[in-house]
Amino acid sequence: MSKKLSQKNSDSTFYILLIMTIGLVLFGWYNVYWEYFSLKEATIKATQASALEIVRATSRAAEVYWQDQLIIEGLDPASITPEQVRDIEQKFLLDYVDPIELLVPEGNAWIIGSDDSMVFDDSPDFQQYFGMPISEFIAKQATVPGGASDYDQMLSDVQTRQEGTGWYIWEQDKGKDYAGKYMWEKGIEIGAWTPAVVDEGNNIKWMIGLTTPLAAIMKESGARDSVNHTIFFMSVVTVVIGIVFYSFVIGQRRVRALQKEVAELRIEIDMTRKQQDVNKIVNSEYFQVLKERAAELRARAEAHGRK
Repeated sequence: MSKKLSQKNSDSTFYILLIMTIGLVLFGWYNVYWEYFSLKEATIKATQASALEIVRATSRAAEVYWQDQLIIEGLDPASITPEQVRDIEQKFLLDYVDPIELLVPEGNAWIIGSDDSMVFDDSPDFQQYFGMPISEFIAKQATVPGGASDYDQMLSDVQTRQEGTGWYIWEQDKGKDYAGKYMWEKGIEIGAWTPAVVDEGNNIKWMIGLTTPLAAIMKESGARDSVNHTIFFMSVVTVVIGIVFYSFVIGQRRVRALQKEVAELRIEIDMTRKQQDVNKIVNSEYFQVLKERAAELRARAEAHGRK
């Protein structure tokens, strides 16, 4: 009974240790995930704040640039034509906006003109959408395989000329060169946008934005390296715990095997002792006398039976 109770207690201890070990490992990996999530959110917010300051400064520069171009070109705001407006927008794009980037070359600034159409540079991504308002060309891009998505907030802010921060996807594979094994980050572009009211009387308002691929932000900011170091450390800890627990399991199996061997050996010893005791009794003089007397009694009984 005591042996069975001891075995039951041993099994209970083993399963408790197993559950605790698995729980600790899972808790460690949960902390790794939480660190990645926290770093990503903090990096996104910092990037959006930086992008917002850049587009605000660019917006202020746009207002000054507009007035300078009116003077240089000798244009009258009261009689300016849409073609002349687009010409100034194009010049501002080339002189001020195209050189802007955040962290990586893929961190692009852009302008939505007063007629809601994109002010285009030589980027092949946009040439097919030349002259279309943003509501049309982004919807068309959404129908392309691996195209735009999650752009509702940005589109709403652009159309209503509201300042904002957020994210959207223009191409699903954008930033894949920075993503590495973090493939879920590719495509997402983090950014900020703000209006530039260059001529309030004529309701000429531009929208200036700056976006950068999330994968590039995570890599270039150092957040990715921090997460990778934590993952490496946790991987080593998991392997070490696995080895230690495996060694413990093997040790337990050996102990149980030895206990079984000892139990079997005890049984064999007990049987041997019993046999030796029986042999001692059978071979004793007293047993031999009893055996002879029993034989005599059987012989007398048989002889009496024949009479």
